[in-house]
Amino acid sequence: MLVFCLGVASELRAQQEPDGEALLTFSHPSIGQYYVNAAFFGDVGFLPLGEFLSLAEIPYEQTENKLGLQGGYPSPKEIWKIDPVAGVIWINGVSESLPADNFYLGELDLFLHPDYFKRIFGIEFTVNLYALSLSLKSERPLPIEEKKKREALRSRLMARGGPQEDVPMALPRDRAILGLGMVDYALNLDQSESGRVASFQLRGGGEFLGGDIQGAYTGTATKEGLEGQFSGLRWRYVLPGGLKPNKNVLLSSITLGQVNTTSTTNGVSLTGFSLSNNPIIPRQELDVFVVDGYTERDSEVELLIGGQLVDFMRADEVGYYRFNAPVTYGTVRLTLRIYTPQGEVIVQDRQLQIPFSFLPKGFVAYNIQGGRLQTAPDSIASDLIGHADIAIGLTNAMTVRAGLNYGEYWGVSKRNTSFGLSTRIFQQYLFNIDYLPEQFYRANASVFYANNINISSQFSEYLSLPTEENAGSQPIRDANLNVFIPFKLFGRFSGIRFGGEKQWLLDGYKGNIQSDFNVQFGKLAARFNYRAQLLGEGNGENLSSEFTPGILTGAFTYSLPRSPSLPVFVKGMFIRSQVRYNTASSQLTNVNLQLSQTLFKLGRLNVAYDRDLANGSGQFQIGFLYDFLFFRSSSQFSARKGGYSARQSFSGSIGIDPIAGALLPSNRDQVSRSGVSVRMFIDQNENGKFDKGEEIVPAKAVRLDKSGNMLLGSDGVLRITQLQSYWTYALQIESQALPDPTLAPKEKKFGFVAEPNRFKIIDIPLYRTGIIEGNVLLNLPAGEQGVGGLRLLLKRKGTEELVETIRTFADGSYYAFGLLPGGYQLEIDPKQLEFLNAKTENSILEFEIKALVDGDYLDGLNFKLEKNED
Repeated sequence: MLVFCLGVASELRAQQEPDGEALLTFSHPSIGQYYVNAAFFGDVGFLPLGEFLSLAEIPYEQTENKLGLQGGYPSPKEIWKIDPVAGVIWINGVSESLPADNFYLGELDLFLHPDYFKRIFGIEFTVNLYALSLSLKSERPLPIEEKKKREALRSRLMARGGPQEDVPMALPRDRAILGLGMVDYALNLDQSESGRVASFQLRGGGEFLGGDIQGAYTGTATKEGLEGQFSGLRWRYVLPGGLKPNKNVLLSSITLGQVNTTSTTNGVSLTGFSLSNNPIIPRQELDVFVVDGYTERDSEVELLIGGQLVDFMRADEVGYYRFNAPVTYGTVRLTLRIYTPQGEVIVQDRQLQIPFSFLPKGFVAYNIQGGRLQTAPDSIASDLIGHADIAIGLTNAMTVRAGLNYGEYWGVSKRNTSFGLSTRIFQQYLFNIDYLPEQFYRANASVFYANNINISSQFSEYLSLPTEENAGSQPIRDANLNVFIPFKLFGRFSGIRFGGEKQWLLDGYKGNIQSDFNVQFGKLAARFNYRAQLLGEGNGENLSSEFTPGILTGAFTYSLPRSPSLPVFVKGMFIRSQVRYNTASSQLTNVNLQLSQTLFKLGRLNVAYDRDLANGSGQFQIGFLYDFLFFRSSSQFSARKGGYSARQSFSGSIGIDPIAGALLPSNRDQVSRSGVSVRMFIDQNENGKFDKGEEIVPAKAVRLDKSGNMLLGSDGVLRITQLQSYWTYALQIESQALPDPTLAPKEKKFGFVAEPNRFKIIDIPLYRTGIIEGNVLLNLPAGEQGVGGLRLLLKRKGTEELVETIRTFADGSYYAFGLLPGGYQLEIDPKQLEFLNAKTENSILEFEIKALVDGDYLDGLNFKLEKNED
């Protein structure tokens, strides 16, 4: 050992000394600004390896002899090692000699030739000897850059604050005795070799006596005359509890008119009433799912739901972490991303399926309907029908159900009952059982794994034997199984699905098997399907089976690129073709080709040809769809041997604007939806209301937390359509989008409830922003002196929200403008105050910017400092 140490010391004494050293200014957006000591050999600056690895947060450790460094980068499997004692360097696991003139072993670090930084880490340094500065360019994002991005995402996550319920509700539900609303229309003109037919549908909606009302009238005009009928006429009153999906209320809605029963399998249409405590707004969350585990201590752990970051934490001293993840209805994908101190990234996925049939623990949901059948058979004496069903959430993972139908329509017993159970086992395994006495019982199960493997199965046993007429078609039991397995092929995601179904009959069975395979080559996507039948006749030993060769179908889709070299009429064209092959006859039976192209930005042209090779017939189709501003036009033509058909359709909707009283046409349906008319104005008399003569500010300067269509009218009013009736929206005003930067609202964010089937007026008063100014003065024996360069922290009163950091000028004065109305507090940065060794009597100044039409102006906001006594 002594000989080794002496040898090392001799080699270090023999190494070439640098021609000089220099402090270089190094700046990087993620790292910051540092002074770096470089050793120069001629014009080449050797850079400190350990210092740069620490600044970039590239993981490394010392070699066994404590004089070299080693690690894995960019992945832990790509090993690098630098051993100045042995004169060897490893790059991606491959060793080579390290010349003595390519490194310098200093007292505090190992200085390396810049070429090795590029070869090992993909970092290229540039030294400016005149400015004594250093910059870098990296082939890939540095770990410190990835960390800063994660921290920025987390900061935005924390800045978003609490849930939507924390947004102040400025405009709650406003019921109307009579609210004229919206009308949807559709007109179809059909022409064929057999004649001409015109049909139409009008669907209206509004508000009456505080409830939403809607209905439709459908008509057909022929040579014989006009025929029409009403449908879907109903009035619904939604109670306040219906707008609270997270509450279990006694009653949420009352409906009168044409309703459908909510029976599991035997629903009918009634003219009567409906009572329910189910919320009008769908429930979003069911449960809280605990996600915990162990990893390396001090690791950063992120929780993502549906690819969105929702929470993060740092593992404790033993590596433990724990999250409480909200479980929402539908398919929920939970992802854990773990960033270890060594730079390794560990990703863990879990996938859950939560059908809407599950209720939260302790919740009870019911529906009651009653009335007369809309289409009653002549064989029954009474057409009165009653229905009731109830569901109870025993736990968050188990819900039971029961239902009852009553009336002569259901047979001699006048009763028809049903029972059901839905449960989750190990969070992702779903089981569902339905039992209808004297009819059938059915069980199904499914699972959706994180790797997207999906398995589902169903079994039904029918409790009533089929009649002789239906013995060959009505099953006594049936079962099916489907399995989907994804995988990668040629670097692309592909998948294959297997499925089968069997029906047991009194005199045999019938079934089918099928499989699907999809793959993608560049922009070409291909899908293959095979389907065949299984038939059996007889029973027991006399059962004979037959396999019928099936049909193989191939479908191919391709989208042409929008390359400048392509003609304009084919750029972005969508091409789809399909062929069918009969494996029994070994012949093609059908071919189909479809072309689709966008025209004039708002139009779509579709051309298709289908050829039935078995029958020797073909059909040609062409269609053009165009979205005008106020209506939608659809033209279709189809021709085949011996006949043709053509259809021209016009559809759209008309709403009533509550501000101008004018009609608002749209090319989309609006009945059962909602809209708002947002009017921004300068509040001249400061009463918070819009008065005649006040200036309207035309701007698309609002943002909703949910989707909607925005259109700024010529009258300066912003109209937002396609909102969901009764839903609560959060509206945020984007002050930077206002045409006048000195204008601002009193409240930047508030909530409102969308009214059903009509527009709601939202008036937003705007005011001039406020200005403040003052001085920071230091009391000295010679008199008061302004203090320049101080940081003043401007915050919202009552919160820690930092609005702005203000710096004082050389004479100690400061000012700030563009302040929104509200309360503020101002203080000197405590760290700077401590560095000055000074104190102030008024450490925090509190003031209020008032909502004034000409803006508020406050001066004299002064800080007076005194030196601390030693």
